[in-house]
Amino acid sequence: MSVLMKTTTYIPAIKLLIYFIFFALVPVYNNGIAEDKIKQDYLSSVNIAAVVNNKIISTKDISDRIKFIGFMSKVEPTVMRSEKFKKQVLEQLIDEELERQEIKRLQIKITLGELNSAKNIMERQLKISKGKLSNFLSENKLSKLDAITQIETNLGWTKAVQTRYRNQLKINDDEISEIRKKIEASIGTTQLFLSEIVIENSIARGQENAKRLIDEIYSKLKEGADFSALARRFSNARSANFNGKVGWTSFDQLDPFLVPSLKLVNTGGITAPIKTKSGYLLLKVEAQKKVTEFDPLKTRVRILQLLFSPKQTNTKEQIDLKLSQIRTKFEDVNSCSKFKDLSEQIPDGELQDLGEFFMGELSTGLRKIVQKLKIGVPSKPLKTSNGVAIISVCQRLLPKSIIPTREAVALKLQGEKLEKLAKKYLYDLRQSAFIEIKI
Repeated sequence: MSVLMKTTTYIPAIKLLIYFIFFALVPVYNNGIAEDKIKQDYLSSVNIAAVVNNKIISTKDISDRIKFIGFMSKVEPTVMRSEKFKKQVLEQLIDEELERQEIKRLQIKITLGELNSAKNIMERQLKISKGKLSNFLSENKLSKLDAITQIETNLGWTKAVQTRYRNQLKINDDEISEIRKKIEASIGTTQLFLSEIVIENSIARGQENAKRLIDEIYSKLKEGADFSALARRFSNARSANFNGKVGWTSFDQLDPFLVPSLKLVNTGGITAPIKTKSGYLLLKVEAQKKVTEFDPLKTRVRILQLLFSPKQTNTKEQIDLKLSQIRTKFEDVNSCSKFKDLSEQIPDGELQDLGEFFMGELSTGLRKIVQKLKIGVPSKPLKTSNGVAIISVCQRLLPKSIIPTREAVALKLQGEKLEKLAKKYLYDLRQSAFIEIKI
């Protein structure tokens, strides 16, 4: 599979959610995988990077893919220029070549409808007009050959794995119930967004060298060095390509021996070096959040505002008296219709329908006020740069619950099983293949 296209969900191929699929129109698709002869025009003019059975991977293939990844994922240029990154890309291309050869052996066909479906998904993700993907690739000088190969290989390999392991993808009701219970139990717990720097003993040439290096890195961090820069430069984990970022996790998802160190660290803090079975580890807590059943920032609200602008000639006492009268007038209001009626009775008052917003779109100050308001019950008068305002929330629409449906859980579990089986499948292909790396 592509570096950018790992299948994480089991879905029939025509509906496969693919993160990065690129497709350029060619006259005939019925023969499945792009014919080998497409590559022959340029293979003689480039250096050979690897041989996989009887097929060649060129240095140009590596360059095209690195350019592709750099454009789409915004990987740091310094990372892409590193030998380590080039080797990772080559290994990925070797995997893809093995997958293509297996697809061809099994005579798996990719239909025009499946390819068009994948193309449409990608156009929506890239926010470009339908039918414009080929132009998009050309305008950005991205390899159409690599694009065609990626999409066909991804779809074909998914079919191959599904066919081989179809009987092992069944999910029982107990598995589904257990997952949903775990998610329900997570509500109210704390999640951490972590970054990491991993130093492996084997790569550092021994435990003593690994310990020395991690201590030097930790000292630099305490002096104010940038964690992301050091992760890119020194970390042996795959996350180094993403500035060391691991993502959101919770304490119960972590290895137990990591938890004590993390509990000593506040947001923005970094753990002392942690010894692991294979080396040493530094963790940074980038952010923390409480797990809620509904994402509060995705809640949608409709807001009315009464804006009262006192006359410049009014004294402070007159303004305070007016505000007191307004506050008293709105004390018993419990609906937006009453709020509208009373607002029309306020001299120098202007009723404004601010419209609908996601909570995440509101300013921090306004968000705190709106969160506390009940539907139809107005706020206290608030001083603003334009005068005095009273806010009323007329509608509050909650987002989807984080507790997934049983169907969604089954789909995810099947995807996880499929991914593990795909790795085993690919491992078996590698074991029986002739692979010679030339660079």
